[in-house]
Amino acid sequence: MKITSDTTLFFDASVLVAGAHSEEGGSALLLDACELAGFTAQVTSLVVLEANHVLERDFPARSLARFHRYLAQIEWEVLPVPPRETLQEYAAMIDRKDLHVPAAALEGKTEFLLTLDRKHILAAADAVEKAGLPIRILTPGDFIRQYYSLHDVHRSLPPPRNQ
Repeated sequence: MKITSDTTLFFDASVLVAGAHSEEGGSALLLDACELAGFTAQVTSLVVLEANHVLERDFPARSLARFHRYLAQIEWEVLPVPPRETLQEYAAMIDRKDLHVPAAALEGKTEFLLTLDRKHILAAADAVEKAGLPIRILTPGDFIRQYYSLHDVHRSLPPPRNQ
């Protein structure tokens, strides 16, 4: 498998929050890579709103500011939130609360769904694979370990920033 700047990474709210709060983790490193046009970054408006809400409520102002910088500086592909009928197609695989995330990623033909939600989204990875759906659900760290070195141009991660 070859990884290129056209490789699509769908960012769940948990990854956006982690990347905004911690400059040195895998979430931040992948967001930085997207900022450098190393990947095609995808979200939905619902994911962005959820991340913004969590950061406003539970994190310091610098984390929210960093999140807003990512929103402004990454060329995001904003996928639509799937309609109720589409969500029903995937309802057997995942908790209803988070159903919109893999459904949007699948409908948007995302290659990699990145999440830190072990209880709901990562727990659905086996069911998605068994159903033969064309998406890989991984943590940012697992994506970095398994796939990042396969990138045709950026074989190593960008260095962490101190902002």
